Amino acid sequence: MKTLELKITLLSFLFLGIISVSYAQEKSPAHLGLFYPVSTHGTTAADYTNSSSLHLLTGLSGGETGAAIYGLAGIVKGDLHGAQISGLWNNVSGKVFGVQVAGILNQSADATESAQIAGVGNINLGNSAFQASGVFNTAKNVNGGQIAGISNLADSVDGFQVAGIANISKSVNGLQVAGVANISPVIDGVQVAGISSVAKKVDGLQISGIANVADQVEGIQISGLVNRAKTVKGMQIGLINIADSSDLTIGLINIVKDGDRRLGLSIDENLNSFLTFRSGGKRLYGVFGVGTNFDVKDLPYGFEAGLGMNLIESRLFRLDVEGVSKYLTDFEDSDFSKFSFQLLPSLKISERMHVFAGPSLSYIHSEDLGKVEHSGVVIWDEMGRSKYQSVVLGFTAGVNVRF
Repeated sequence: MKTLELKITLLSFLFLGIISVSYAQEKSPAHLGLFYPVSTHGTTAADYTNSSSLHLLTGLSGGETGAAIYGLAGIVKGDLHGAQISGLWNNVSGKVFGVQVAGILNQSADATESAQIAGVGNINLGNSAFQASGVFNTAKNVNGGQIAGISNLADSVDGFQVAGIANISKSVNGLQVAGVANISPVIDGVQVAGISSVAKKVDGLQISGIANVADQVEGIQISGLVNRAKTVKGMQIGLINIADSSDLTIGLINIVKDGDRRLGLSIDENLNSFLTFRSGGKRLYGVFGVGTNFDVKDLPYGFEAGLGMNLIESRLFRLDVEGVSKYLTDFEDSDFSKFSFQLLPSLKISERMHVFAGPSLSYIHSEDLGKVEHSGVVIWDEMGRSKYQSVVLGFTAGVNVRF
């Protein structure tokens, strides 16, 4: 019995696949059947537009203006005005005005004013208003949204794309959201990805957990690790920012082709010494350094991070203001932390070498007073059971080499 049912199903699919395109010439209030051509319209089913259709396995019609429900698959050779629902597969040769719901796949020539929902995928040769599937969506233009567990493919999206793995589109005028990657030549809105976003041009916002890549950005790039762009007329925010030219870069390491890069040695009032890399644009730059305290053996490892801004620069003089955090530790039971605002006037010995020294205002936190005996001018301090904290007026001095 099961073998007979399988043969009937396969034969039905074969009939559906080889039927030639024929558009409806007559209207029918209803179309009932088991599988094509075993139905109330028989072999002439493609000549009818139906107000409703109900088929146990598969069905064929020239058009639908209401609800068309199939146990396995349904083919409409004309237009669909209503709903097409099947367990496996829907196919519409004309336009879809309504909704397609299939367990596996929806296919249509054009679904400008419709929603397509499938367990695996939606394929639209023309435009689509909304597509949602478990694996993939593809359309020439989407005016609403594409949602897929794996990937979305579209030439243009005027609404949003959401995918668990990847979005691919030539132009997005709305929002792209992906768990792994977004890929689009042009973004006129927002790109959001868990791992990476890739675009040629971004007019808006590009956000990713790991990396953003774009040729031209007129907005903001935000990533957990790396931003890469050729031209940025806006802002880059990330641990590492790379650009040929950029207005503003906020990160620890900023590689801007026409920007500023300096490597320096410094010491402060606590005898903390750091080798520091300063990098960024002509105004805003990042600060990242490693160092130690030669006076306190319990604090052999030091790290420095922060942001700086160039206030004034002339041929012989430069004035910077920085907000930096310094942390020293032995990675066991001793640590020392310090957050400072420091004003750093620099004298340019040469075009590349700058000598600087200036005041700092710092908040210091340590386990005990012995760690901060060289603490400058103490404005306020407090000694607790297990910590010492203070506000200190101190200094920072050193030399920078520009390259």
